[in-house]
Amino acid sequence: MNRNTSRRIKLLALMLAVLALTVPALASSAEVTSGDFNTYAAGIGRGYDIGGHATMTRTADGKTLVNVHVSGLAANTSYGVHVHNKACNDANAGGHYLHDPAGPVDPYNEIWPVFTTNPAGIGNGKAVHAFRARPEAQAVVVHDTDGARIACADLTN
Repeated sequence: MNRNTSRRIKLLALMLAVLALTVPALASSAEVTSGDFNTYAAGIGRGYDIGGHATMTRTADGKTLVNVHVSGLAANTSYGVHVHNKACNDANAGGHYLHDPAGPVDPYNEIWPVFTTNPAGIGNGKAVHAFRARPEAQAVVVHDTDGARIACADLTN
């Protein structure tokens, strides 16, 4: 083994050691909630059979990250996806979650992991915000192109 390879291995080992010590500390201070998507009656009536999952991570440093993976949708179509302020079976997940309840309805005050599906009808969305979502951020709803609620995932521990 030459000197450069030996140095690279030592550097990689050092980086892995730091990562091994850092990741558990970060993970233990984050709050992660997640759930599987279920098709609402309106979605079934439109011919959808939606699956997938949503994950919300509230970080220790005050950020909120939401990731969604949704299948069973129309190909090459943009969908509205929003975090809502109630559980899926409570008033169809209530209204959109607003970080500042008195603030505007926009992508900065709400959490919108929107996406456009691929040719197979699968969509992946991500939203990152510099605020920590309050507990009333309870579900992620997929809206059809006309705004109808077609699927929902409860965000639970």
